[in-house]
Amino acid sequence: MQRIRTNDPDAHRLFWYHIASGGLVVYPTDTLYGIGADAINHTAVNRIAALKGKTGPFSVMIGDLAQLREYALVPERIAVKLEGMLPGPYTIILPPRSPEVLSPHVISKEGKVGFRIPNHPFIQSVFRGRITPVISTSVNRTTEMPLQQPDEIEDQFGGYIDLLVDAGDLSPSQGSTILDPTMESWRILRQGDGKL
Repeated sequence: MQRIRTNDPDAHRLFWYHIASGGLVVYPTDTLYGIGADAINHTAVNRIAALKGKTGPFSVMIGDLAQLREYALVPERIAVKLEGMLPGPYTIILPPRSPEVLSPHVISKEGKVGFRIPNHPFIQSVFRGRITPVISTSVNRTTEMPLQQPDEIEDQFGGYIDLLVDAGDLSPSQGSTILDPTMESWRILRQGDGKL
């Protein structure tokens, strides 16, 4: 496992090198540390499923609203509201534009996908000019608490992951608020750090 600080000049290159190689990358977000892989690479996503001890569905992280439209069907009434919310601590549940492109592990039984655009400077900068969707799920095994300290992440998962992007210890968080805006009124599926 490689470990690198967010401000290291090589951090962006290594992030995308490991994602493109089918690797697992741990990175900071505006809520929790996330573990990710190329959301189009079924083999890499299977590695996350094995590490987590569940088959999904896992959220997909992208950089901005323009990229969201590349992978999701976003009605205008929803897009207008999202402009004031994203990037931010929300997971937005939407139908994928092309379900066959993404790993089956990211698509719910209802045929929807959770999309994340974290408001974290490293994530915002690393996605600039890139449109590869990346898995975004907390760093923990199912039923266990998410890990927020890089040393603990390395101790528990160092043998499973390929890169740890270290932003120091993150503040306590309830994770992202999961919203389904596809109904007439927005449904909160999980209350997290994001407030409506």
